[in-house]
Amino acid sequence: MLPKLYVNGFSSLIGDATAEDFAPFVEARKLRRAEQISKNALLCTYQALAQAQLSAVDVEQMGISLAIGAGALESTFKFINSILEDGDELSSPTAFASSVHNSTALMLSLFLKIHGPCVITGQFDASFAGALLTAQQFLAKQMCSNVLVAVTEDINPLVAEECAKDPAVFDPYVYQPMQPAKRLSAAYVVSAKPTAQTRFVLSDICLSNTVDKNFQTAPQLRVCSCAHSALLLTEIFAKNMPHSFHEQFAGTILDMQVEPYVFS
Repeated sequence: MLPKLYVNGFSSLIGDATAEDFAPFVEARKLRRAEQISKNALLCTYQALAQAQLSAVDVEQMGISLAIGAGALESTFKFINSILEDGDELSSPTAFASSVHNSTALMLSLFLKIHGPCVITGQFDASFAGALLTAQQFLAKQMCSNVLVAVTEDINPLVAEECAKDPAVFDPYVYQPMQPAKRLSAAYVVSAKPTAQTRFVLSDICLSNTVDKNFQTAPQLRVCSCAHSALLLTEIFAKNMPHSFHEQFAGTILDMQVEPYVFS
């Protein structure tokens, strides 16, 4: 039986992190080469860890379960364009290094000195659910005592351009295609046992599929479902009440129980 996830710290971000946002945590100059989606995830992680109040040893040994559905799309486009413009031999190594899914996980582990197990889930709209299930497996197998569950998504330049011309062209695979696209990131520090900092409990996490791809959970913001799930969860946390989480998008369904936790 997979364990419940006790949420000991969490943070979410709509839009992009700025240099000023990092002032309490790290010098902004150290981030100058980082991709924006990686910086967004890093800021949320710093904030979530500040709430969780883990020791340096606990942070070092914690696991990382990262959801990044489609990857660093801006870097991917830059890399592809460099191949088209300059050929394979002169393509941009910097854009390539930033385009791979695990570049964000590498940044999190380097800046935070995390040495535990790490899995990146790139399963489009199912990525956040996959990251939660991976965290449960880490804890069930006692691979670590704490897991950082992070989610970050980029803006697809091509989709943004085409949606501006015809919002229906990607329906039902883009939430709110008529709205401006935004990046969204979130981070959760979870454990299999409660601590003095535990705020919420996630249980009965279930990922399933349906052939009905036309129905969608009421969208709040134009982002992909991977990040939208985190946005919905943040809104549920703000209500501080028990809630049966259900999100359906493009054939993917995420269900779980969310409950506030009172430490005794």
